[in-house]
Amino acid sequence: MLQDLDILEDWTTIRKAMATLGPHRVKTELFELIPLAPVKLEKHMHSARSEEGRLYYDGEWYIRGQTICIDKKDECPTSAIITTINHDEVWFKRPDGSKSKLYISQLQKGKYSIKHS
Repeated sequence: MLQDLDILEDWTTIRKAMATLGPHRVKTELFELIPLAPVKLEKHMHSARSEEGRLYYDGEWYIRGQTICIDKKDECPTSAIITTINHDEVWFKRPDGSKSKLYISQLQKGKYSIKHS
């Protein structure tokens, strides 16, 4: 009959052997067994970039000092004034005086959207 120490040694040996195989091999075998259904991608990339201190977003140009409407999913639209446009972010000022920023990548991914007020 096996002793607890023998079982523990065998278990340690098995774990070391599995670690040398790597997790990628196990995942590949697992994916071969599971039929993959088509995945619907809901990521809609928006056109957004900054050039010479201006923001180009979905076919329209925005400049510093313009009033915009910022819309975030599941929240009410907010009015704001663009204060600064950098290569990767847009700073704006809300009517209550608070300042915030949007990353251009957030606009591209659709997390936020803006439009002229």
